[in-house]
Amino acid sequence: RGQYEDTSLVAKYTMTDEEYNQRRGTLRDWERQQKAQNQNFSLRQHAREHRELQEAQRQAKLGLPLPKGFELDSKGKVIRVETEESNTTTTTSTTTTTTSTEMPGLESVQGIEVGMRCRVQPGSRRGRVAFVGVVPELGGGGHWVGVVFDEPVGKTDGTAPKSGKRYFEAPPAGDKYGGFLRGKNVTVGDFPERDLLSDDDEDDSEDEL
Repeated sequence: RGQYEDTSLVAKYTMTDEEYNQRRGTLRDWERQQKAQNQNFSLRQHAREHRELQEAQRQAKLGLPLPKGFELDSKGKVIRVETEESNTTTTTSTTTTTTSTEMPGLESVQGIEVGMRCRVQPGSRRGRVAFVGVVPELGGGGHWVGVVFDEPVGKTDGTAPKSGKRYFEAPPAGDKYGGFLRGKNVTVGDFPERDLLSDDDEDDSEDEL
């Protein structure tokens, strides 16, 4: 009876480091397989990159600018892209291409004008364009589109997050009706406000958190 009251009396199974090394399907075995494919692989780096991806997905959902090194693909999925800092072996031409991708120019917002109705990815969120231009305070540089959403699915009231400078008018920040987005994530056209009583929901993105 005493061994059930005092756990120190219970015999515990122990495994030697050598036995653990020989096991398959363990974390160490998985790490070994990854290192066989990439000698620079480490669990710490893998965990850090996973956290960074989760944060990028969260910011995408809130309509915030994505962190440097991430962008949305054609399906609205957050993906990691090579940057000058993460790829020190790239050629000059590759680096130039990467830098160009990080700083979308005027062509990235061509055809998008203030007042137009729009749909934003990810999430098929609807709203109207309230600003088109450069926002120096936002990471990545280049041109941005300011959108006032029909519902509180954004992250700003039209002010830049760091400086507090106002770029467009949106309902108070507590309701989160505004967002700054890249032009490639904004589609302008006939996108009227949704009927809140309708069961039709276009948000079927598996990347929505």
